[in-house]
Amino acid sequence: MFNFMFTALIGIALIAIGIYSIRHPDSWWFRRSRDDIELSDLRIWYLKFAGKMIIAFGALVILMSFQHL
Repeated sequence: MFNFMFTALIGIALIAIGIYSIRHPDSWWFRRSRDDIELSDLRIWYLKFAGKMIIAFGALVILMSFQHL
């Protein structure tokens, strides 16, 4: 039961990070170190795409956590 809860929480955290990446791609979390310039459109598109992939991976982690029940 502990393994299920732990992996499900990790999946939920990944989904939350993915949603945050899509909604706020200009956040300081997603900036490169020492990068004070404004983000380009390509970088914003990449961060939103990466957020969608992280959401998909989080959903996969949650689905795979059901094997621990």
